[in-house]
Amino acid sequence: MASWSGQLDAAKSVDEVVALALDYFARWTPEEIALLPAHCRPSRFRDEIDVEDLHRCAVEEFRNSRASGDELAQLQKLMAFIARASVTIARLGPSEEPSDATPATRPPQRAAAVPDS
Repeated sequence: MASWSGQLDAAKSVDEVVALALDYFARWTPEEIALLPAHCRPSRFRDEIDVEDLHRCAVEEFRNSRASGDELAQLQKLMAFIARASVTIARLGPSEEPSDATPATRPPQRAAAVPDS
């Protein structure tokens, strides 16, 4: 089996990246997850927005953290994977809008540009 980074690099769709994130974090033990700050613990990923939200949280926590030892190592592990997942999502482009998306939870879509006639 390819490494996690290799699998992310080979992903062909945003949905595949989301599925990889689910699988990756499902392999973490409860003890490993408990080392992360409570507000940055991975949970169920529905779409790329959930991946990107965790990325933002992890970056902010990493910037402000005074963690050391195992806590710091686990935060670095989270950062390494989720940053690569976010880069892969950016490379692949946005997925189709989830059916359960609401205006309050999802950014508005831009109207397509209409060429001048």
